[in-house]
Amino acid sequence: MAVAAGTGRAVVTLVIWALIWALSALLIAELVMAPIKLWTGRTMPAVIRFTGHAPLTARGAFAPVKLSAAILVATGRTVPAAGVAGAALASAVSAVCLGRLAAHGRRDPAGIAVSSLFGGSGAALRSRRRSRRRGTALFTLHRARRG
Repeated sequence: MAVAAGTGRAVVTLVIWALIWALSALLIAELVMAPIKLWTGRTMPAVIRFTGHAPLTARGAFAPVKLSAAILVATGRTVPAAGVAGAALASAVSAVCLGRLAAHGRRDPAGIAVSSLFGGSGAALRSRRRSRRRGTALFTLHRARRG
């Protein structure tokens, strides 16, 4: 029976590892491309429409913060605390955008969907990282139910 419990833990660890890698890859891709698109002006009209911020704010504040978050998430593969910080930064940027999208006249479904998706990805990555550091939450719950 001890072998089965060890195997179960290995499977859960593998699933969490794969989830962390997938979420990290998605966030890194978005957080690297978003600043480039802002600096080139490609997504500037959407950012202005969604947030109401001036182009200078988008290029001078949002773009560097998103790029910093990408670097932290990428570094998080070897330094988990950096990955958690990067994911938190990504979630914070998404929260700011969602807050701005809540204003009357800015409720754009595409903006809400994108900000929610990447904010949620950052939150999920932070959650998985924390559970991996403490031992998997799923295995702990399974072990508690077994008695």
